[in-house]
Amino acid sequence: MNDEIKLKLELLPDKPGCYLMKDKTGQIIYVGKAKNLKNRVRSYFHGSHNAKTTKLVSEINTFDYIITASNKESFVLEINLIKQYDPKYNIMLKDDKTYPFIALTNEPNPRLIVTREPRKRNNAKYFGPYPNVRDARLTCNLLNQLFPLRKCYKLPKKECLYYHMHQCLGPCINKEAFDYSEIKKEISDFLNGKTDKVLAILENKMQQAANNLEFEKAKEYRDEITSIKNTTDPQKIDLNRNINVDYIGTYAKDDNLAIHILMMRQGSITLNYSTIVPIIGDENETFNAFMTQYYTPSITPKELFVEAKYYDDDLASVLNTKLTTPQKGQKYEVLDMAILNAKKDLETKFLINQNKALRATETIEELGKLLGIPTPYTIESFDNSNLFGEYPISALVVYKNGRPCPKLFRKYHVKTVKGANDYETMKEVVYRRYLRLVMENEPLPDLILMDGGQIQVNACLETLQSLNVTIPVAGIQKDDHHKAKLIYYAGREITLSKNSPVFLLISNISQRVHDFAISFFRSTKAKGLFASRLDGIKGLGKARKEKLLSHFITIDAIKKASVEEIVEQGIPQQVAEEVLNKLNEDD
Repeated sequence: MNDEIKLKLELLPDKPGCYLMKDKTGQIIYVGKAKNLKNRVRSYFHGSHNAKTTKLVSEINTFDYIITASNKESFVLEINLIKQYDPKYNIMLKDDKTYPFIALTNEPNPRLIVTREPRKRNNAKYFGPYPNVRDARLTCNLLNQLFPLRKCYKLPKKECLYYHMHQCLGPCINKEAFDYSEIKKEISDFLNGKTDKVLAILENKMQQAANNLEFEKAKEYRDEITSIKNTTDPQKIDLNRNINVDYIGTYAKDDNLAIHILMMRQGSITLNYSTIVPIIGDENETFNAFMTQYYTPSITPKELFVEAKYYDDDLASVLNTKLTTPQKGQKYEVLDMAILNAKKDLETKFLINQNKALRATETIEELGKLLGIPTPYTIESFDNSNLFGEYPISALVVYKNGRPCPKLFRKYHVKTVKGANDYETMKEVVYRRYLRLVMENEPLPDLILMDGGQIQVNACLETLQSLNVTIPVAGIQKDDHHKAKLIYYAGREITLSKNSPVFLLISNISQRVHDFAISFFRSTKAKGLFASRLDGIKGLGKARKEKLLSHFITIDAIKKASVEEIVEQGIPQQVAEEVLNKLNEDD
């Protein structure tokens, strides 16, 4: 298993979809479907397998995947992809043994049949495909019972049992032409999802059979209801038969535009294409530039489905096609599926690049060159948090060789600062951290990254100077969305490309220390910092703690109170003395 596969396995979504295994030449050698892509694809690379699967895995160099809206749609998409690519390990469907369709023939006396060979019969109307052949057959049989269509392949010379059961109009003996238009319309509506009337009848019959203790018959009705629901559930993977269209989903973030195209050919999604391009100018300009390079008027499908923000009459004219923005229905859902895949494409690429940056010593070497310092093999970063001055805390994260070391992370309760004073808070925490390292003769970091700009950097430098310690200090300035924007160092602001490994590294550090600080702050607030400092005092239970905190409000007020003032709150004198002793010891 190579590094690319390892990274992709970490980022797989827990959603339904199809996966495409590729060999070292980029050829697709296997297509599969999954209810949960994360679990299914990972299973190939862990545990033991049979000989065929082991051989497959040995040839896999990378893989791609397409997210679908449901497990059922992954079935249908799998069919289309296997037919398109004919992967050598997909032997199951190679002999055109595919999922069935229900066909309504266009003969003078039409029939309703289940077939695995769509379009073999001229002008027949097809519904499906259906992943479960049993459900398709049960539904077809039910419709043949409800509607008097012809059941015989060839007309016999005399009427059959179906005629006497009123399930056939008897064209074998009645030579006049029958008008089947209304019957065909009702069947089409039914198979397109308008099943309420029939389901209500079957559910009523099932209930009557159960009430009469005819459980076998009730079970048959239940199975028919289930089959109808399975076969008539709308599928957006297969629609608009005989029309070639593309659905183009996008997702933009950090000056990058992910584009994912789902290509529908002859009514089925058989291909997909994805790419990530840098945004130059604005997003719409970048999208139009991609479209004019990717498509040419001679090969562009008849219709392209795009998001409303990209609708452009001039672009449609240049490509000689129709641009459409669906507002609802199945087409809207397919476009939404393309957008979901584009988002996942960009997130996956970002995380892969970020992981590569974290693992590469070249990244920290580049950071050192950028700042003009030796390679920072050890980086420490601080962040503070409080609620209007209450529950003040600080957090420290440590990175070694460009990777986080959670065992070295530290949490700090701020002790000396009153109110929301970020500058003084930073000074206290920096002093406590590096005084301990100096006193214990522990190695100092190669770089300190403050989660903030010039103010935080100055606070750190002032404190280090008082300790007679010299460490390079830089700040990570944030934008309005609390995302890393640039580096502040030695009085200058350093802007980085958002795709550069150094930017990805400092962004990761900034986000990690922020998340660590927020997590610690929330746990501190939830437990109640003040209450926790009163824990362990014999005779001081929950009710007495609440009395103290309700009256004195802050821990400092309790420390300044006399024993008598504490006793006035219903606390025994011996316990009051112990409270003051404990709080003074904590200092």
